[in-house]
Amino acid sequence: MSEVKKAIICFLYTEKIKSDLILTTSLLEILNGMRDGDIVGAEKLLVAYFNALIKEVNIAANASGIQGFKEVNVKLEAVIQQSKQHNYVNAAKLVSEAISITTTNGHKAAQTLREKGLI
Repeated sequence: MSEVKKAIICFLYTEKIKSDLILTTSLLEILNGMRDGDIVGAEKLLVAYFNALIKEVNIAANASGIQGFKEVNVKLEAVIQQSKQHNYVNAAKLVSEAISITTTNGHKAAQTLREKGLI
């Protein structure tokens, strides 16, 4: 695969995953502000979302070849555990770490695309 094509794929996946993770932070903030009666159902939906995001990160890892996405999945698994324990502040910190990992993983691809004048 050409360098530019690989960079485009990596860039697109890292930006998509980063966007999904930022959305996840917002969802955790909403969950943190809910009353006890509403949390059970909302938490189940959020865990389902996390599991779907893990699948998407796996697809991104396979398509892009970025092994760092495995670190993101480890963080997301920990986010699920923290959420189930109602520790949304720690879960949000883990998501922030996953955003940082994703950004770092996409840096080389973005640099390559900038050098080629594509972004």
